Amino acid sequence: MSRPFDDPYPPIDLATLYRLPWSTTDNGMSWIEPTRKCNISCDLCYATNDPQSEKSLAQIEAELRGSLALRKCDLMMIAGGEPLTHGRILDIVRLVKSLGPKPLLVTNAVMLDPPLVRELKRAGLFGFIFHVDSHQRRPGWAGRSERELNVLRQELVDMVHAEGGLVSSFNITIFPDAVDEIPAIVEWAARNVDRVHAYTLIAVRRFAADGPFDFWAGAHPLAVGDRPAPASPPPRRISSAELYAHVKRANPDFGLAGYISGTSLATSPKWSVGVTLGTRRRTFGHLGPKSFEFLQAAHHLVKGRYLSMTRAGVSRKAKAMLVLFWPFDRDVRRAFGRFLKASAGDPSLLFRRVHAQNIILLQPLDILPTGELDLCDGCPNKTYWEGRIISSCILESYLKFGAPVTARPRPPAAEFRP
Repeated sequence: MSRPFDDPYPPIDLATLYRLPWSTTDNGMSWIEPTRKCNISCDLCYATNDPQSEKSLAQIEAELRGSLALRKCDLMMIAGGEPLTHGRILDIVRLVKSLGPKPLLVTNAVMLDPPLVRELKRAGLFGFIFHVDSHQRRPGWAGRSERELNVLRQELVDMVHAEGGLVSSFNITIFPDAVDEIPAIVEWAARNVDRVHAYTLIAVRRFAADGPFDFWAGAHPLAVGDRPAPASPPPRRISSAELYAHVKRANPDFGLAGYISGTSLATSPKWSVGVTLGTRRRTFGHLGPKSFEFLQAAHHLVKGRYLSMTRAGVSRKAKAMLVLFWPFDRDVRRAFGRFLKASAGDPSLLFRRVHAQNIILLQPLDILPTGELDLCDGCPNKTYWEGRIISSCILESYLKFGAPVTARPRPPAAEFRP
């Protein structure tokens, strides 16, 4: 397998996994930004904090309808910026709900409290993606490690769990100084499998302004100050293979089921998805590619769209997955065997709930040595912009320059001859 980057970790064997059939026009998810205003700052954020960017409800409705006319989706992520700063966030949730997709709020949760959780649920909210990581300047939590931030994560999921019926999930940006703490995140999430329905470990990305590329927007070269996300030196590159290795340190039985590849490299695991099955006390195993394919295909056949996340009430019925999928999925067969063996020693386990928990490993935009941008092929985080569907991670380029930023390798310096 050709590997354009040095990576000491064994590559993820994509040939054994289910390639998610998500596309630009038919996907599990979509993304909308009612505002780009934010109330905290995060290291290496790819979006500009714009206090004047709040959109009217009419504009949001027009964008939603435009997006849904071009793209089928199961779930709409309401993001930003910080969406809770929008004065009509409850109306936005109601609007998304009325148009069909499940409304999911991507939030740093600084403004969240139990009364607001209750109001959002009444408005039709499906659940939350909490963005919590160690490189945020968050009031009262700045400088905390990922392990220490598990206390905050616990407060958030307990608050949502107390209200009931809502999904709780996390986006956690992983910096090089936090890689060794991935097992602490995995172990904490496993102990809370009944209330943490999913979490995404996102490898940090930043490219140096003085690196080996010149950047262009359309036909126009960008000055150093205009180049996307300048940083010198940038953090080292983290791959999905590295994230996977650290997840398995905490859960050796964890395995992946599906993936989305890159737009330039079919061998690049951009989104790698696994579904663990277990109780708060122990994990039995995970879904395999066959089960994952069945769930996606069946949901599309019945609902006309691919599955994004299951409702909170469905995630706690994973025992049915053990029974349903063991005949044709060897990974589920192993998990079912562990469950039966554990039940022989503790018969009460037969009457306890088994939960499903999604773990997603996200390897964002890479610039290949040729200057090609390797994005996510079938990106779930697509958003609407001027009649088009574009990846939200490069929306900043369209807003600033009206075009995507491209990279061109710099020619080698001419050899000096006296």
